[in-house]
Amino acid sequence: MEKFLMLSGAGTGYNLALKLRLAGHQVKVWARDKRVQQNFDGLLEKVKDWETFLDARTIVLFDSTGGGRTADRLRSRGHFVWAGSVFADQLELDRGLAFELLEQSGVKVPETKTFYDWDEGRQYVKRSGKRLVFKASGELSKQNEIDSYVGKDPEDLVEMLHYFEAVAKHPAHFELQEFVEGLALSTEGWFNGEHFMLPFNHTIEHKAIMNDDLGPASGCSFNVVWRTESNRVVEEGIKLVEPLLAEYGHVGPVDLNTIVNREGVWALEFTPRMGYDAFPTILELVKGDVGEVLAKMARGEEPDELELDSGFAAGLRITVPPHPSEEFKPHAGVPIRGFDRSDRDHLYFFDVMLDSGGKLMTSGAYGIVACATGKGRTISEAFEKPNELANKARIPEKQYRTDAIETLSSDYRKFVDLVGVEHNVLHEVGGNP
Repeated sequence: MEKFLMLSGAGTGYNLALKLRLAGHQVKVWARDKRVQQNFDGLLEKVKDWETFLDARTIVLFDSTGGGRTADRLRSRGHFVWAGSVFADQLELDRGLAFELLEQSGVKVPETKTFYDWDEGRQYVKRSGKRLVFKASGELSKQNEIDSYVGKDPEDLVEMLHYFEAVAKHPAHFELQEFVEGLALSTEGWFNGEHFMLPFNHTIEHKAIMNDDLGPASGCSFNVVWRTESNRVVEEGIKLVEPLLAEYGHVGPVDLNTIVNREGVWALEFTPRMGYDAFPTILELVKGDVGEVLAKMARGEEPDELELDSGFAAGLRITVPPHPSEEFKPHAGVPIRGFDRSDRDHLYFFDVMLDSGGKLMTSGAYGIVACATGKGRTISEAFEKPNELANKARIPEKQYRTDAIETLSSDYRKFVDLVGVEHNVLHEVGGNP
């Protein structure tokens, strides 16, 4: 059995830590975010002075961006580290640098300009006459102050730039990117320090919290994940950055978010870490003990394969108000009932804890209760378990979308039209091969 220390940003990887503990591994956790200090109370052992837990065999896991300096420092001292690095932080938080590296690697990128002045950005929008996308970068992105925004037209985006300037707490640092029509598709590979492990996987997700993609974004309201050996999206996208990742010795998952259309594969952003909720969802497909894979990658043993089942995995996020608003704090202590022991493998919890009597309740962090997951030969079959769990959950004022199957089936038909048939899943998303 392995010894793991998870250094978390906001507790998003805690359920992975719990899975590792239940598999028999020794695990302790620590989180930077003060708001999540009660998360997983009664479920995981936490450490305040985490360096006292380190020894020669400890595997240090990073579940999010932002701890790169610590990760690199630990590596320089000879510790085994999975994910996390200054390089990974830069790929995600400095969009201008990421676009430059993507173009150098041969990946198509929509025309993108970086700005450090709000008025210069507004003038650029007016001159362009094009439909553009706003993306926060640097500290604006790191602090989650401002979400990305797709302008309806130049006038709309100019008005939103006035609004963003008014609410921003850090100096201007953002990109304006030409809008590209097509299918939003993510491609992830796990990188072992030298090359990508096979297979890759694709994710289609929707962020809006309400049906028909209405309302604010929730990070990920639902998603579907499936394995892929290779196709034009892989070859024209993420595979081209393999030399770059090898140069920096990256270890861990890397996701390239793209728009796919007839003209090509257009890169939008990197996610060089666990993705949420794609990571909880892909765990439905992972064969064997994921802890052994993480340990081998961290030790530099360079495994060549991440064993994944065929078919689809599905994830459906369950939240409570006022999520997704972070301006107001949700109530702690809301009881979470309706689940039984057999459901445990299909629930990836986030902001939860146990009370003194061992009953599950909300922790009052951000209002994200769980990602309910399942798998199947078709998208419809994969969502049977998540929909069942969301429906039977006895959580006051629970929130979740009910249109995942219809929405993602339509998206997958677009994928088949643009990319072709994936042999490990059914061609007809709801029917015959």
